[in-house]
Amino acid sequence: MNKIKIFTSIIALLMMVSFANAQSQSKSKNHKKMEVKTQYLEVVRFKLKPEVTTEQFLKAESDIRKGAIKTQAGYQGRDVYQDTDGTWLIIIRWDDKASADAWTPIFMTLKEGQAFGGLMDFSSARQEHYTLVKP
Repeated sequence: MNKIKIFTSIIALLMMVSFANAQSQSKSKNHKKMEVKTQYLEVVRFKLKPEVTTEQFLKAESDIRKGAIKTQAGYQGRDVYQDTDGTWLIIIRWDDKASADAWTPIFMTLKEGQAFGGLMDFSSARQEHYTLVKP
């Protein structure tokens, strides 16, 4: 009888370890599936025209985010930063350069793209592109 209890306890322990291991692997796999690697960054730095308010600019940025870019292939997201001197920095994350390049001519024709461009002081604008390098 004592041997049966020990055997049953060992089986139960092995089952618990196996279940815990399966749960851990499942969570790890789900985490990896959700992980998205940005391969390409588009960085735009600029100042607004003197007559443009922060509220107008943020509305234009919101309109872009709600528009066609949401469904653009390769688009991952965009972040907006402001420096104390009034310089704005927008970082747009893409899967790859081809996705970013495909978006540019589309953006120029959209009403939200034209409205956004109308707020910028183009003499202060600078656009840069970066590709992820893995050492």
